Amino acid sequence: MNTRLTLILNTHMPQVLGEGPLFDEPENWLFEALTETYIPLFRMMERWDSRRFAGTLVMSFTPCLVDQLVACEERYTGYLQLLKRIATRELERTSQRELYNRYEKYPQALSDEALARVHGTAGMYLRRVEDSLAFLRQHSLRDVFASLGRSRPPGVQLWTSTPQHNFLPFFQPAIADRLVARGVESFQDVFGREPDGMWLPECAFQPGLERVLTRHGIRRTALSLTGIGASQPQDPSGVFRHEDLEVLVHDYRIGLYLWKSPESTFPAHPVYREFFRDVGFDLRPEYFEELGVPVPANKRGHVWTGLKYHAVTGQKVDLGQKALYDVDAARAQVSRHVREFWELLDSRRSLVQDGQTFVLAFDTELFGHWWHEGVEWLEGVMQPAAPLEVPAAPLEVPAAPPPEPPSLPRLYYSTWGRDFYSEHWLTPGNAWMYALIKLVEAQLPEPVDAQTRETWRRFEVFSGSDLLFMIPDPTQRDRARSLFLARYADVVSRLKDFSPELLTSFPVDPFKCVLIHVSRAGGQEQPPFLLRRLSLEGVNTEARRELTLDAEVLEVAGLRVAFQYFLLHPQGRYALRVEGSEREHVFQMPDYGVPLLIAPDTRTYPKYDPEVLYRKLGEIWEGDQRLPLKLNPTLRSRHMYTREQVMEVLAGKRTAVFKYNKEGYALLRFRDRSPAPASVVFDDTVTLSDAGAYIQAGALSVPVVSDPADIARHDFDAVVFTCSLNFETEVPHVRALLEVATRKRLPVVSLYDDILYYDLFDGLEPDPDLFFRVAVPEQVALAHPGPVAYAPRNLLGVFGTDTVQGKFTTQVYLREALAKHVRVRHHATEPTGILLGSDTGYSRVLRVEPPQRLAFERRLMADLARDCDVVITGGQNGLLYTPAGLDRRANASTLIYETFLPRLVVLTVSVDTKPEDVVATREYLETLAREHGVPCTVVGLAMMGGRKLLGSRWTETWFLGVRDEVLEEARRKMEQHTGLRVHAIPEEVDALAQSVLTHL
Repeated sequence: MNTRLTLILNTHMPQVLGEGPLFDEPENWLFEALTETYIPLFRMMERWDSRRFAGTLVMSFTPCLVDQLVACEERYTGYLQLLKRIATRELERTSQRELYNRYEKYPQALSDEALARVHGTAGMYLRRVEDSLAFLRQHSLRDVFASLGRSRPPGVQLWTSTPQHNFLPFFQPAIADRLVARGVESFQDVFGREPDGMWLPECAFQPGLERVLTRHGIRRTALSLTGIGASQPQDPSGVFRHEDLEVLVHDYRIGLYLWKSPESTFPAHPVYREFFRDVGFDLRPEYFEELGVPVPANKRGHVWTGLKYHAVTGQKVDLGQKALYDVDAARAQVSRHVREFWELLDSRRSLVQDGQTFVLAFDTELFGHWWHEGVEWLEGVMQPAAPLEVPAAPLEVPAAPPPEPPSLPRLYYSTWGRDFYSEHWLTPGNAWMYALIKLVEAQLPEPVDAQTRETWRRFEVFSGSDLLFMIPDPTQRDRARSLFLARYADVVSRLKDFSPELLTSFPVDPFKCVLIHVSRAGGQEQPPFLLRRLSLEGVNTEARRELTLDAEVLEVAGLRVAFQYFLLHPQGRYALRVEGSEREHVFQMPDYGVPLLIAPDTRTYPKYDPEVLYRKLGEIWEGDQRLPLKLNPTLRSRHMYTREQVMEVLAGKRTAVFKYNKEGYALLRFRDRSPAPASVVFDDTVTLSDAGAYIQAGALSVPVVSDPADIARHDFDAVVFTCSLNFETEVPHVRALLEVATRKRLPVVSLYDDILYYDLFDGLEPDPDLFFRVAVPEQVALAHPGPVAYAPRNLLGVFGTDTVQGKFTTQVYLREALAKHVRVRHHATEPTGILLGSDTGYSRVLRVEPPQRLAFERRLMADLARDCDVVITGGQNGLLYTPAGLDRRANASTLIYETFLPRLVVLTVSVDTKPEDVVATREYLETLAREHGVPCTVVGLAMMGGRKLLGSRWTETWFLGVRDEVLEEARRKMEQHTGLRVHAIPEEVDALAQSVLTHL
């Protein structure tokens, strides 16, 4: 066998060494890792025979971890002495059944064989503790590192990392340079030699870092596959070279067999030891009290000791049902997994560039700590009892050298996070922490004396990545937040003339960027972001717009942190400011790449469809604003709001639609339901050969045309305007359409405004009898002004939770599914509905007071409900939406709910909807229903695949399609958290309809 393995072990622990009680978290993490992983690996290194391993073991150590190991010996010895007391007592307790059950929370009738198995496991733990104590008597941990540095075994490399696991792409080049230099200096101080390479925390790389590394003598690092531009299933990993840097490319496709792949990963084998069931959870607290082992009050009854008597048994087996651990069976399985691992590599040779050299990278703590048998497995892989070749070759025969690595022309932005970019590391939950790091970074002094160097050292600790990455963990969130703020205050106290102002950005992937503004808390409301695109030379061109973007805002540490995620061009340059300020932040997005996601079966798939994204970028970044509105119009359009009126005007017509917005998407998606199907779409920014391409509606033979000169060349006999006219770029198209419609005497329908109010008819003679607006005129609303008895019981409302769209689409699909079984009527609260088969539909009742509108709409709904089994209606914005300066009770959907009071409700969600928002929406509906004295039942959730981004126009809503795997994971989390069934729309609309029918 000529398979070679380069195994990279990233050895790191957050700053957890403390002064409080032993056996408390998170300090326990360090001591458990020492006992279960680090000391066993140091022992393995003592036995290392380089002739038995034709590959390379890379051991990377963060300075943060090394400093703690060097300083922890006294506390760690005390921890081991207490642990020995527990392990000794456990050996005694497991020798007799009565003793075993005396302190068990749940006594068990163990057989003699089972008790002997537990007793053998207890003996294993006692021997491990005694070996750890013996190791400390034989070595100081500082001497262990110095010895490794002096006599590094052949086939072993020693790497450094940044001081506090600092995520290098977060920092300005000069700061990143300093962090790399400090990592090298710290390594030299402890190991007494230059590092063989540098581990980039989270494998995070951005172009330019390669020059920083080589400037400080680093000639070797590791990247993920995307770091070399690989995105296809068969793209090769292995060892490469970029200029003076050797690049070891980790192959996640194989690494998943050891980590994160639930069904096939080695550590999940049933006979291996279960990590999450500790004897400290099974024993009553009095046990430790009688032993004289002080357990922190917050850990009483649930203390981690590292002594565990149960096996994995199965991924779906509850902790309480786990089988007992069998040391001998686990050891036998390790040998089989060593053999299977080499067979796996042999079968995957096509995945590596030279056909033989595999690169795999893992957190060191996987071996021994998380996977108890992992160190034994490592030793079996790298130090077999006999050479791996069959037949066995003499030990003195050297292995053939690996081939010269191929050269890479460039490297790409990448990490080893979930999407191989940074959305996994920089989230809405920790963006405020990144903002504070950048705020301090911008004001750091040069490290020229003892005081400024100490400020830098504290900044290294403050800016370490661990606390940011702990925020998603609810068990660590409060501690991480408080410790981070304390470190922030400590660093800021050392800065002279500190300014609480920052404007910055960070690309979480090639298409998505987080924009950040920090200011002093209080005062006026947060101004919106103003963002414009620059040419590559930095000059703003005439054709490019400035977008206005509202921000998410939170206050912390006396600061107001505002942030917004937005869609930008890969490699595009932008200028960012906030309204009312001339200060600008100019930045450039990273090189183009393909963010990938990993499916449960270990296959990858693109996070986005780049072609769709580039079309969306074209839509977002063109146009300018101007309103050609008449102040005193002399003509008015006719009104329509019923199906009969629409049929009279449009039946059998071929419609030209302006424009390609969300209303236009609906007219195209449901084209076959319209009395006047769209034959062409005109838009001021978009050109498509087929309008179905973006909305995934299949081939429609409907083009999208952006050149107004082409309007006269298309054949249509009706015009529909799907938006208010708000932007200068729209004017030529609207004018050209009006010229054709006026000349040919075509009907013109506007979903929102009265098109005759616009100052676009110079030289034209419009006939107001041919112009229509979807709205209820005041004379109709006022025809019956009195109160109405209102108590329909067959109403179904479709409402949004957050701001996700899909409410109207769900109504249409659900209307048709229900119509197979019962009589259905449809009242659409969006004007598009009246063109797509609803019985009534509009968004505006003109010039009437709220009580008059309420009376009209309840009478209308009562009439619809009288001769059918169910009436479908729905909301507009999300029920949780809060209008500026008001509360959520003023939003349109709340007003619609309180008008019609539907007894049954379907809530729409997306893959990005937070489950807690669904719970909050349901509770809000229940509150409204109680206030009105009516029942309200949420029968299910409707989920449409897609993510929503908002532009500066209210007509701009951009949807990013997501894959089935993302949809299924979102469904699982939503159902688990809310207890409501999620129905994918349109695929599962029949099942949603059945849920509705059971409640009628």
